[in-house]
Amino acid sequence: YGNISDPLNYDATERISAGYVSAKYSYRDLQVIAGARVEHTNQGYTLKYTTEGAKNNDNQTYYDILPSVHLKYNVHKDANIRLSYYEAINRPSFFEIVPYNIINEDFKERGNPDLKHTVAHNFDLRYEYYPRPSEQFMAGVFYKDIKNPIEYGFVPGFGQDTYYMPVNYGRARNYGLEVDFIKYFNKFGVKANYTFTCSDITTTKKNLIPNPDVNAETNTVVEYVDQSRPLYGQAGHVVNVSALFNDTKRGWDAQVSFSYTGPRLVIVSQWLNDDTWQAGFVQMDASVEKRFKNGVTIFAKASNLLNSPMIQYVTVNSQNEKRDPSIEMYKKGIVERKERYSQNINLGIKYKF
Repeated sequence: YGNISDPLNYDATERISAGYVSAKYSYRDLQVIAGARVEHTNQGYTLKYTTEGAKNNDNQTYYDILPSVHLKYNVHKDANIRLSYYEAINRPSFFEIVPYNIINEDFKERGNPDLKHTVAHNFDLRYEYYPRPSEQFMAGVFYKDIKNPIEYGFVPGFGQDTYYMPVNYGRARNYGLEVDFIKYFNKFGVKANYTFTCSDITTTKKNLIPNPDVNAETNTVVEYVDQSRPLYGQAGHVVNVSALFNDTKRGWDAQVSFSYTGPRLVIVSQWLNDDTWQAGFVQMDASVEKRFKNGVTIFAKASNLLNSPMIQYVTVNSQNEKRDPSIEMYKKGIVERKERYSQNINLGIKYKF
């Protein structure tokens, strides 16, 4: 249980009650499943040690009615078209709603007892084709209307304090397309998927402008402007490609995989054009496994073979245009953080009794 300065200074509870009703209807090649789920959530916490200025105990109670409709149409024996709508929720984690306080080297971090749960309306249309048991091709589009998404950003506190914390900024949209397929050529195969996503949310930002009052003591004043931006953590492009080898008869199974995650916003700033982004990230992994008839299996796994750097940066704006030349730059923005995690290789042996 630690002490008053320990961020784990709390007991938390979450009680969920749920019930649902559904119906299924089939007519020739069409199948319809519709229903609704009702959930009651009771989530709360109590701090083990009283903390001045914080909510020492709190409780959130709410109901959600979550309808859904799923339609499946058999185009032919091996192919379907699916159309669906469903409502879903995302509850805050325990740690997000507890008013902990951590003083980091660069900023202060805290929880948010006023954080609300997320409610999303989801629409999906997908075509799927299964030419063989081990092969597939799927392509679809999606749209999500999201109320109170949970994002992380810097929020003003008391005086000059600024806290990094989870926040609900409003309503967002998320839409795009995805393609997924697996194809084998004898013992060799290719597995790939690609997701393209657009998202937007409009939030109020601060902006420093010249003071129109030339006789004032300060040269600048703060104005508040609305700015549209992508959702926190949402990459526009995500690609995964794997080369496969599978020889069941001789007990060999191997894979080389490549993944790319495009740039994404990782910290929401209270200032205009001052959000923190993570650069696009490439990763390559490999694995091989050999199974013997006596139950012994030997394997090797390697991850992060390219040792690509993780880069967080702030895009160029009016505040950082004039910068020290010694500061590291990325795409004309200022690098806030750069890390490498090195390669990791595991070798092992297994025995199945």
